[in-house]
Amino acid sequence: MSFPKGLSLSQAPPFIVVSGFFITACLLWFLGSLLEVYALLTNRLSIPFLTHITTVGFALFTMFGALFQMLPVVAGAVIQKPKQKAFISWLLLLPGYLLLLFGFYLSSFSALLAGASLLFTGIAYTSLLMLNRLMRIKSYTPTSQGIKFALLFVLIGGFSGFLTALSYGGYIDNTEIFLKVHRLFMLFGWIFLLITSVSFQVVEMFFVTKAYPRLYAMNFPYLLTLALIFSLFEFKLSNLPLSMLVFFQALITLHRLFTRKRKIADKSLYFWYLSHIHLLIAVIFLVFDGFNYRFLFVFFLFFSTLITGMMLRIIPFLVWFHLSNEGSLKVPLMSEVIDQKLINLCLLLSFAISLSVYLLPIIGLALIPAFMHSALSFLLSYSVIKGSFLYFRLSPLYNPSK
Repeated sequence: MSFPKGLSLSQAPPFIVVSGFFITACLLWFLGSLLEVYALLTNRLSIPFLTHITTVGFALFTMFGALFQMLPVVAGAVIQKPKQKAFISWLLLLPGYLLLLFGFYLSSFSALLAGASLLFTGIAYTSLLMLNRLMRIKSYTPTSQGIKFALLFVLIGGFSGFLTALSYGGYIDNTEIFLKVHRLFMLFGWIFLLITSVSFQVVEMFFVTKAYPRLYAMNFPYLLTLALIFSLFEFKLSNLPLSMLVFFQALITLHRLFTRKRKIADKSLYFWYLSHIHLLIAVIFLVFDGFNYRFLFVFFLFFSTLITGMMLRIIPFLVWFHLSNEGSLKVPLMSEVIDQKLINLCLLLSFAISLSVYLLPIIGLALIPAFMHSALSFLLSYSVIKGSFLYFRLSPLYNPSK
């Protein structure tokens, strides 16, 4: 099998590096969903608590895991001893996230500060490790260019989050500006920019679409940086340039997907459609309401839907790729790694959660999307774990007889 241009799979890290982060992300999302239901039943649910369940527990772990794979494959930035370095990253991020989450839930400043400190240490270690490798190569592709900026933004966003935690304890002033930088840079500089940067490669490669205009894609991180700086100022419609840029990116992505050359049915395509429709709606809320709960909830739908769809596609590919290269006697087809019925059910639940969130002001019962969130995160965890364990069962590295 030949691989698309721009990919070099000879330096891909061991399967356990990516799958370890992905499995952790799914299990943390499921654990967070259970805590979300419990917090609702006990009237202790807060926006910061809910926000970090998805942005850190799910998105951050998934994205760092994906970058350990993408840096050598897409950008040619090889990380030496990836298993050891990924484990250090995982070991810092996991207790940091758990302490932060329980700090929000229990209103415990000591747990919050300890969690923020560990989490920022993990973010700094991982992002600087990756930036160190990336800065040694010239960015010839929009994806590697965007990843550089995204890693810089997550470093800034993580530091501003740590400063926000310090300000809650009265150690420093200016809580609002730290919080604003934290939200802008983590949601748009990190999550949105990384998804966009990956889109520049993945949309054309997976769905056989027209390429994004190169001038636009290479300069997108600079445009986003200017828009983020503009959004830091306090005046009416200061978020308009950022919203317009994000809105245009969502539109151009949807246009390419709708006009794709390959019309073969692909379930992951529907995750992309749904997520980018959420993104269009989210930025409209951002313009008129700022960072209120309506924008946050819809923005969460955007990236959690997309990550769910991509994870269900990436794990089967990695299982097939690694087993093929290890000379396994039995290499499953990618369609056999995760049951298609489970993928269909995940897609159906993603649509149902989306509908329930939009109808929340009418139905007024937050337990409905919360329970469906638990169901989706459980199914995703089951699918990813089952697919990953298939690799470990068939791999000659772990079972010499195979």
